[in-house]
Amino acid sequence: MNNRWRKFDAVLNLSALMNYFGLEVQRKTDRFISYKLGKERYIVIHTESGYRYYKPDAPKTKLTSFDFILERLSRTDSQGKIGLWTKIEDFYTELEKKPELFLNDRSKDSLETVDTNFNHFETFAEKLTLRPKNVDGAGSDIFEERIYENPEGQLYFPYRNLANTLTGYGTEKDGKLSLVAESDISTSVWFSKVPDTIKHLVVLRNPMEAMAFHRRFKLEDVVYLTISDINYETSKLLVQILKRTKLKKMVLSFTGSSKIEGYIHDLMLISFINDSRFLFRVGKDHLAVRFDPEDQKPLAKLHNEVLKYNGSLTKEYLKYNKVTDQSLLNRKSIILTKEKQWVLCRIPFEVNALRYFLWSYYRNYMDKTVEIVKPVHANWTLEFEKEGAYGGTEKLKAFRMAV
Repeated sequence: MNNRWRKFDAVLNLSALMNYFGLEVQRKTDRFISYKLGKERYIVIHTESGYRYYKPDAPKTKLTSFDFILERLSRTDSQGKIGLWTKIEDFYTELEKKPELFLNDRSKDSLETVDTNFNHFETFAEKLTLRPKNVDGAGSDIFEERIYENPEGQLYFPYRNLANTLTGYGTEKDGKLSLVAESDISTSVWFSKVPDTIKHLVVLRNPMEAMAFHRRFKLEDVVYLTISDINYETSKLLVQILKRTKLKKMVLSFTGSSKIEGYIHDLMLISFINDSRFLFRVGKDHLAVRFDPEDQKPLAKLHNEVLKYNGSLTKEYLKYNKVTDQSLLNRKSIILTKEKQWVLCRIPFEVNALRYFLWSYYRNYMDKTVEIVKPVHANWTLEFEKEGAYGGTEKLKAFRMAV
């Protein structure tokens, strides 16, 4: 064994360690204990190999006492410039003075022994008395075993990571997605049933929007995928799924309680997909964007489109005022500047400005991988309630983002 500290894994009480480092018990059952520290969750179980824990976003990865100690001490400030391995050694040296952190006959019997593949999320359906939801309408079999409901009719949606491991459930509360117990969707997505042939990959904000989108368009050979936590991991997961489908483009249709919210979600996802080539920051009254132009041709087109937008803003202002107020116009204009190899852009929090920049950027830089479609109303749930099923022949083409 190269790591001499790991020999303690067999004798340390993982639950006692959690308490020692200040974690709080959230739930305790016969087979697991749920701990919490800030936003982080830990699930402790007992296996034939001893006590183990896993994090809700990766239930397959079972960790030991050493892994937990390493994580906590890596985040703990120390006096003086003490190296990480010295901190680890000092902690293990002090262990003999802390008998309460070691297993005893009583602590060994505190949890039932479970298989190393145990995932407590797989027991949720039984505990919550969930049954598959029958979704009405033609083609709704794509939601088979992807939407569940309890006896009261409340909807539940299973989220899975790239390893297809269940990481929890989201449920609908007042039209919004709420997480159940320790559920973690930070690196997971919800997706509909995968057909034999895939013609469309539609990415939305939550499963309720996917249901409304499907009722609106009744697409065939489609996979709906929802990213409720837009971050680096879920964006990369999305790109991998796109590659697996072998489609050229994905349909992106983020929405929110307002159109501005949907545009910000779009830009956020683009920033993660493009990684270090597209960065943005939310300010008090504007979005600050920095991106790598890569090539002068698309940048020239983007620049001309921004000039066109700013010109129309001035023209509209002069319909109601005889003299321009340049200071006011500058505040509400899209501002592009060049800084070395970067392009800096300031976009005011105004629905037309955000829509125009998003449309222009994705049209010039992402048209090979992304097609953005938007509802007339703020979101697809409201769209379906107001307009019902789409009766035209153009379907998604008629709702492509345009200015």
